[in-house]
Amino acid sequence: MSSANDLPDGELAARTLEGQEAAFREILRRYREKILAVCLRMLRNRTEAEEAAQECFVKAYYHLSGFDRTRDLAAWLAAIAINECRDRLRQRTRTRGVFREISDAERDAVHSPRDENFERESRVRDIEEAVEKLPVKLKEVLILRAHADYSYEQIAAILKIEIGTVMSRLHRARAKLTEFLKRGD
Repeated sequence: MSSANDLPDGELAARTLEGQEAAFREILRRYREKILAVCLRMLRNRTEAEEAAQECFVKAYYHLSGFDRTRDLAAWLAAIAINECRDRLRQRTRTRGVFREISDAERDAVHSPRDENFERESRVRDIEEAVEKLPVKLKEVLILRAHADYSYEQIAAILKIEIGTVMSRLHRARAKLTEFLKRGD
């Protein structure tokens, strides 16, 4: 009998539905980090991202019977994660005024200009802030490609759009980022 880590995703899904816990643990092992990376980039809050990733796997477990085993499990899981993050971002905008975010001045006060990594950290922060300013449709494609390393085909399946639309949105996202960074937005 094959061990769970040797099985294709479709077989793991089937075995999970048969009640084999080891099969679902293998799905978690394979995709936990990738799903968490997507959630972290979308939500920019580790605790919330961990909760979203966990909720993604809970939803996947309870809806696994609806998964088409001939399709890409990684893309299906990422689609669930993206939808969970979208819901959380919508909820966040409804309650935005409740919590005060740290201002740039407060954040910069923590770092002395003498810090070796200050310039690099500042540049990373500028890029992260520019990504946050992107429209959601561009941001999702960029995160799935650049940070989670999904293929164009997988991104198209996750977001239920054409591959040409993926390429177009990715191009527009990169152009917008370059524009934001040049302007210093």
